[in-house]
Amino acid sequence: MMTPRQRMLSAIEFKGPDKIPVIYHPSTAGLYVHGKKLVDLFNAYAPDNAITFDTVPSPPASAIDKNGTYHEFRVDEWGTEWEFLIFGVAGHPHKYPFNGWDNAGDYRFPTFAPIDLGRLAAARENHYMVGGWVSIFEQLAKVQPIEETLMDLASEEPAILRFLDRLVEFWQTEIDRMMSAGIDAIQFGDDFGTQDAPIISPAMFRNIFKSRYETLMAPIHKAGGKVFFHSCGHLDEILDELIGLGIDVLWPQSAIFDANPSFLEKCQKNKVAIYVHPDRQYLIPLGSPEEIETTIKRYADRYHALGGGGIFHVEMENDAPFENVKALVESIDRWR
Repeated sequence: MMTPRQRMLSAIEFKGPDKIPVIYHPSTAGLYVHGKKLVDLFNAYAPDNAITFDTVPSPPASAIDKNGTYHEFRVDEWGTEWEFLIFGVAGHPHKYPFNGWDNAGDYRFPTFAPIDLGRLAAARENHYMVGGWVSIFEQLAKVQPIEETLMDLASEEPAILRFLDRLVEFWQTEIDRMMSAGIDAIQFGDDFGTQDAPIISPAMFRNIFKSRYETLMAPIHKAGGKVFFHSCGHLDEILDELIGLGIDVLWPQSAIFDANPSFLEKCQKNKVAIYVHPDRQYLIPLGSPEEIETTIKRYADRYHALGGGGIFHVEMENDAPFENVKALVESIDRWR
């Protein structure tokens, strides 16, 4: 039997893993709603990533009013203040760290915590270690309003491009730090797709983002690492550009890829592995356990036939009935 590390690498490289790897995400919202029974379920079916479920998160008492309603403001490491209305679910920007790109010249980028090298080395013995969340598109819209960000990108305003280049330099330093520490793969995360089309044009991707991604990804591949890329929604020609950049693993919305067989065909042809993230719009919150099992078996059959290229990703939010969560985890264990 393969170790989780061997299994992940075999799946990524289409080299016939003994079974399809499964990755669990520690979603705060799902753990809070389902509590210890979800912790116990996850621990009963161990994943292939190095994660331990031992506590149930809860909101601070100060964020609960006398009627029991949750409402909280928090400032992130980038200096943006966020408003949260559902515990564990992404909030909305409330205040930004500067006013307009022309005023971003002296903005100070965050400093992340040191990497625990001993703990990383111990985990790496049995697990394939994926680090980071490198974002250059989404991060722009987290420090300034998205409407202004998109308009300034469309007009290629010098101030936003200067900030973008500083952001790339920041991530270069972080990537070097992670690779030097021994992390196996770097996770990028920029959602370029909406429900039915990309949010930017392929031309904008090529003109503004492609070369900057090349700058960030080239050292990873040179060091023998892998590039994981998360991007939701319809990507259309942007998918071709991402594949051309040499990404190793793509984490899309599975339902949209299922509806567009050409997306999967392109990935399979170019040996790009897929994080199989079962549909969280209908299937997991609203479908039946039987539908979930049928879908998981279909995914499993596909990647068994390919000899790799698939990695199940389990991420539970607050809208999924526990019986569906249980069906998902048990179905993956049964058919993987």
